[in-house]
Amino acid sequence: MKPIYAKPPWGSRAAFQVRKDYFDVLDTKWHYHSEYELAFIRYPYGKRIAGKSICTFENSDLVFYGPNIPHAWSHEQFSGKSEVQKHNAGLSNYAIVVHFSESCFGESFFSIPEMSAIQAVLTKSSRGLVVQGASKAKIADWMEQMVANTGSRRVVLLLQILEELAVAKELSLLSSAGYWDNLNDHDAIRMSSIYEYLIRNFTKDIALDEIAEQAHMSPSAFCRYFKARTKRTLKEFVNELRVNCACQLLEENRNSITQICFEVGFNNISNFNRRFKEVRGITPQQYRINIIGIHNKNSV
Repeated sequence: MKPIYAKPPWGSRAAFQVRKDYFDVLDTKWHYHSEYELAFIRYPYGKRIAGKSICTFENSDLVFYGPNIPHAWSHEQFSGKSEVQKHNAGLSNYAIVVHFSESCFGESFFSIPEMSAIQAVLTKSSRGLVVQGASKAKIADWMEQMVANTGSRRVVLLLQILEELAVAKELSLLSSAGYWDNLNDHDAIRMSSIYEYLIRNFTKDIALDEIAEQAHMSPSAFCRYFKARTKRTLKEFVNELRVNCACQLLEENRNSITQICFEVGFNNISNFNRRFKEVRGITPQQYRINIIGIHNKNSV
């Protein structure tokens, strides 16, 4: 499955689109589009893929995507305590999604001086943003109000949300800078096929011959093509995928570092520690200690 270009359906007179969808099992196609997307997902336990970021979430997820970031959500089996899973099973599953273009209020609306803070958020969204804390609760409530309202009230709520994103304290970047930039249509199709192959196989040994064949190129041509478009070698790119996945597992704090090392595709702990430090600047052990410290501080 490669990411498909998805054009959101627009109402005949709507400047932007708001919708609320209910579902039994979370499973969206891996896709991208030229519009900004604000999405709130209510689901017991799911997985989010955005660019090179692979993360799980519990109960809900709120993200803001800039144009052309490939993304998807799917169901993830909960491996924690059964009573937590039972507690979450009664939740109603739904998604509220807002799509808008940068010109939805006019070509230069977001360029005026008064919109400088919002323009900065729009720029950051090119890497994808996940929202937590008090801002998440506020924005989720305003998105519910957007569903219930029409006309100018929706416009006010969207600007209110963007303003909140501009001042939010618990806002994290999801993907690497320039992940999907400056690709023509042909490159986007080819790179999406390559990326899908890597997402499915990054925990295994990836043979250069196999992935080059996936892109219908010779191995040497593939290496030049991939480096030119990602600014990374194939090995560097795969190591980043593995480290990003390892970070998520370290944060969940369910498995040992050695178990995580092999689960994400590294074949020995010394190589895992070395590659992790190259990407994150600290060792896996230090990363886990830092995360536990943050959680303990927040719980005080």
